Amino acid sequence: MAKSAPETTEYNWPAIGNAKAIEFLDRSLKSGKIAQTYVFVGPEELGKSTVALAFARNLQGDYEGFNSDLYLLEPDEGKKGIGIEAVRDFIKRLHLSSFMNSYKIGLVKEAELLSEEAKSALLKTLEEPQEKVIIILLVKSEEDLPATVLSRSQKLYFYPVPAATIYDYLISHYGANRSLAKELAALALGRPLKAIRYLENAELYKEYLNEAESFLNLFAVDTNARLKILDTLFMDRSYSRQATESALNILLLAEGLLRDLLLLSLEQRDRIQHLVLIESLEKSWRSFPGEGDDKVRALLERLKFIAQGKEYLAANVNPRLVLEQLVINL
Repeated sequence: MAKSAPETTEYNWPAIGNAKAIEFLDRSLKSGKIAQTYVFVGPEELGKSTVALAFARNLQGDYEGFNSDLYLLEPDEGKKGIGIEAVRDFIKRLHLSSFMNSYKIGLVKEAELLSEEAKSALLKTLEEPQEKVIIILLVKSEEDLPATVLSRSQKLYFYPVPAATIYDYLISHYGANRSLAKELAALALGRPLKAIRYLENAELYKEYLNEAESFLNLFAVDTNARLKILDTLFMDRSYSRQATESALNILLLAEGLLRDLLLLSLEQRDRIQHLVLIESLEKSWRSFPGEGDDKVRALLERLKFIAQGKEYLAANVNPRLVLEQLVINL
């Protein structure tokens, strides 16, 4: 057990979201009850990595930047997973003497991408805990890790942040105008980092909206025109990790737009994600095939196509082929 800190100690934490996880970690720091392994569970862009780094810096008493006793493990660019050699090197570095005579902390990003061999090697390290060495695993779902790893870990769950909270944060911390803050808070779907990223990068936000507009145009054109539109969104024909991620992002965009059309049909405009595209959504819904209940059923079928596309990507089917099948069946 670590030495407890005075109850009056103030630690530095991110300013938005993840209140329950932060409160738990703050109490742990003050009580000195620090686990050897943590698993942070939740979708991307909720701030899991930001909180993990804040926890590491608070524990090490280093608020200025990257500590030499903090080690990151994540997939190499161009690779689809984290292999055994990378994990062995990661473990070796964690077992070296501390530079600062403090905790040595290993942060594993996208731990769901660990190979089976890598997970086994990591489990062996967890079974033989070393004093003042902490490992933090970031995953989208508990199912991404073996039960043997989870049973030796302190699990913390990260949840979407209410749109109203994101809206207030963008105004108070970034000085965003209210109209833009409302658009981004809705678009983020509870992910504050997504809203902040688009606020800080207007060109990236514009590019996203252009892609969304292009996708909505698919419903009004024939198959050949759909494939041409797809070429403007995605031309990579490889099986690379980058291609898979890009294809998944397009599927998520499609899912969000179709969900918006469903909400529009149910007259629930206040829950629409792409508020900024409301006119385009209305136009697309008018051109959507079918009438009445048949139109809604057709929309639900297309949402099933997207869910199937995600499964195909997870099964390593060629990303371009997955997207071609999607746009043809829309």
